[in-house]
Order: sequence, then C-alpha cells, then structure tokens
Amino acid sequence: MLLTETNIIHYLLDHGLVDTTAFVRGDFSCRSGQNRHTHFIINKEFDTHRFFVKQAFTNKEKSASLQREGLFYEIAASDEQFLPLKKYLPGILLSDRINSILVVEYLGKYLNLYDWLLDGNTNKNAGNVAEELATALFFLHSMNDKDVKELKQQDFFYEFKPWILRLPEMKTLTGKTARSEADENSLQLIFSIPGFVQLIEEAAALWEPSCMIHGDSKLNNFLLQNANNDPAILSLKIIDWELVNTGDPLWDLATIFQSVLTAWVISEDPSYKANSNKTDFDTGCMQQFITGCWKKYAGLHNWDKSTEIIKLDKCTGFIALRLLHACFETTPAAKSLRPHSARLLQLAHNILLDKTGTINNLLGINILP
Repeated sequence: MLLTETNIIHYLLDHGLVDTTAFVRGDFSCRSGQNRHTHFIINKEFDTHRFFVKQAFTNKEKSASLQREGLFYEIAASDEQFLPLKKYLPGILLSDRINSILVVEYLGKYLNLYDWLLDGNTNKNAGNVAEELATALFFLHSMNDKDVKELKQQDFFYEFKPWILRLPEMKTLTGKTARSEADENSLQLIFSIPGFVQLIEEAAALWEPSCMIHGDSKLNNFLLQNANNDPAILSLKIIDWELVNTGDPLWDLATIFQSVLTAWVISEDPSYKANSNKTDFDTGCMQQFITGCWKKYAGLHNWDKSTEIIKLDKCTGFIALRLLHACFETTPAAKSLRPHSARLLQLAHNILLDKTGTINNLLGINILP
C-alpha cells in the first residue's frame, strides 16, 4: 500500500491512530513531502494526535533502512536496557514492516541543531546543549555486549562501515556508480594531491567497530526544545535511526563535529551570505560547543589524559573523512565542484596534515602538549 494525502486517513483509522469523532468534527490535517522517503505530518496545528509518518519508496535498500529504524524504536521502547536513552527518542506509534511505514511522535516545537547553530543565539546555551548531546551518545555507546549481540541477530542489523573508508580503493567513479561530474572532479582532485590518499588510508585504518552507533549523527538529526535558553527545561531528541548498527563510537562524535565545521564553511560562502539574514557565524561558540561535547563525553568514559589524546587524535582523523563524505553529499547531481564543496575537501586535507594543530586551533580542545 502506497500512502497518499487521500488514502492516509483510511490507513490511520484502520490502525486506531486517529479518532473517528475528531476526524468527523474536522480536527484532522495532513501535509506531505518527499526526500529520502515519502513523509506526512499529521495534525501539525492541533494539540493532540500529532505524529510523523514516513514510508520508503519502492526500493529494497530504503525499505530495509526504514524497517531497521522501526525495529530499533520497538526494541528501545520495550527493553529496560535502553531506559537511559529512551528520553532522547521520539515515541513510536507504529512500525508496519510489510508496507515499510513508520509512525512516530511529531516534534513540532523542536529545532534541529544545524539551524540552532546558525541562528546566532547559541552562545547563551552552547555548553549545556553540547553536554546533553554527549550524554545521549554515551548512553547509546554504552549498550552492553548482550544488547548488541541480540540486535545483530535481527535481519536488519550488521556492522556499519562508511563507504568513505574505502575511498583510497576508488580510482574513479565511472559508469553506473557516478552520480555527477562533480563526484568525478572531487576524486580526481583527491588523487592528484601528493600524499592525500595515504593520509586517508591511515585515518581509515583506525576504524574499530565495538558498540552500537547512530551512524548518521549530523546536527540535523538532533532536535532541541529549549524555551528561553533555560538549561532546566532543555529537551534533546535524536531522530533518523535508519543507519543504526554496530560501528566505531568515535564516528558519531566525528560526524557531529564535521557537521559543525560544515555549517561554518557554508556560512562563509558568499552566496549563502547574500541570501541569508543570519548573523555572522560565531566561531567562538563553535569551539565552545565542540569542546563541551568532547570533554563531557571523555569525562563520562573516565579516560585518563593519555587515552583521551589517542581517542581525540583518532576522532580528528574521522572528522576529515566525514568532511570528505560531506563533499560528495553536497554534489549529488552537480555538473561541477561547488565552491563550498572544494573548501570542505581542502579543510579535510589540512586536518589530516596537522591533526594536533586542528585540535588546538580549530576545534579549541586544549589537552595536547
């Protein structure tokens, strides 16, 4: 069954997600959209029965990822081992594996952290938000071996390994694998820079799958509700668990930090500045956010200084790999390499050339000698 704005009401009524009396009274609305999946926002303007529906396109890979997300929500809702993490998850209402449909709580009053970072007001609360985010990831990464083994027995769970780790093997993206000329241009540029591929190989070799990870922890997948910047009522939610699997926990941290750096790079793009009414990007706030997140995460793990330095060096290498990944993400159908994509590529190279300088000067984390 493929949902549409016309037939979705019948589907929701059949599954008891909409009250018949309220629908007859007119207390029902539906807004549709499309990105990776078809999605619907139900009852956005009402106070009750508000939820988010998404359905995978007729594609095996997309259906599997959505079913994996639904399975994760189901397990998290019923397994007491997930209790510390549960507060960071939207509530699940329905996981329909047959039709690849997922229905979860709609978080209409929340703002994603990417927009939050760019709105110019983050300096009031950056440290608190960063620490809350680090705590959420710590709970996720602390799932015991029993939990991970049980999940890996499910059909949709396996070791997550980002494709960017195999980049040194990809001399070209030709034929069916090439999405755009910009992808080809990016690869040609990477392979033309002396020593760049070796640096990528060295960072990729540090990958150690050891626990459950989100797998796509970009700032857009963290939602914040924080009225009047009051730490006492800060609420953070993590969404889009389609890539949840076992992997290297520092990949999640690196993805967050890469997302922050990408926001900074894009904010400096002349075309962005010309078409945006945002205030200038606050690099001091950026460093406060990154430092706060890292120090809280490291502190929860009780790492000594030598261990923290090793972990941070590895995480910094992963940041560079994620920046390269972002470079390709921003050019899915472009005919040429966009200026901000080229800058992401250059930033990744600079980071791998000098990880110590990156940690101290760019990230602002002062633990290295």
